[in-house]
Amino acid sequence: MSAILSRGILVERHIEARPVWRDPDGEEGVADLDSPWAAVAEVESRLEEAASAAEARRRAQDEAGVDEIQDNLQRQEDELLALEAIYGDDLVEFETKTGLRYFQIYIRYDLPDGAEVCAKFSSANGNRECPDDCTEQYEDKQDDFYSYNFEHLPPLILTCLLPQSYPSKDPPYFMVTAKWMDGPNVSKLCEMLDTIRTELPGQEVVYQWVEWIRSSSLPHLRFDNKITLGPDISTHKGDKRAISRSLSLESVIPSMLSYSSNKCNQIFLEDLHNVQDLPKSE
Repeated sequence: MSAILSRGILVERHIEARPVWRDPDGEEGVADLDSPWAAVAEVESRLEEAASAAEARRRAQDEAGVDEIQDNLQRQEDELLALEAIYGDDLVEFETKTGLRYFQIYIRYDLPDGAEVCAKFSSANGNRECPDDCTEQYEDKQDDFYSYNFEHLPPLILTCLLPQSYPSKDPPYFMVTAKWMDGPNVSKLCEMLDTIRTELPGQEVVYQWVEWIRSSSLPHLRFDNKITLGPDISTHKGDKRAISRSLSLESVIPSMLSYSSNKCNQIFLEDLHNVQDLPKSE
């Protein structure tokens, strides 16, 4: 159980940890590949203010009436049931005792042809040799560029806290976590989610958010042909709802490569297990 105390509001939840991945033979497997990319503690900390604001707004707007609130809560329940049916284990819901629904959705890019990631380093940091996993190296007057090919990218995580005034009046409070992506780009994703909500007043919006991130966010950032990361920025004052890359590219790129490799191995073993479970023809 986890508890948050924010301006006199106690929020308790029973959190089910995301399962450890095991290979199909039941042996100890690779730890959950997604956990290092989730930033759970940071998201929880930033949502404390949102939870407090939601409670204050609820008290100040009691004139909305019990019927409207009950209708909103029913619509939220229906929306979550639909999201669970669509996203399965990629949706993690946290129970609260304040009546505010709080959940995360792990969003994975569909990359049938893989993805090319170009890491941009400042030449001021000295000349580098192209690492073993690097497919190309080039430079200009200011920066060094290294290209890498990925079959899988780490997930983006959308965290939502639903106020009782959602969906009839207010949008969900949300956070977008992409610990491998640069801060300005994650802030742009938050801005686009605001735009989508503006276009759908009074309607449920979480599914539209998730599908836009999954299918359209890379082209929106002009990453449809190549994803560019860097150079490293010491500080970035962007959208408070955006959690982005805080480590250097020298740390993040190897972690991304390891994730992609382990994900390929996980999928291979799962496919192998499924083939072994097929009935044998006589």
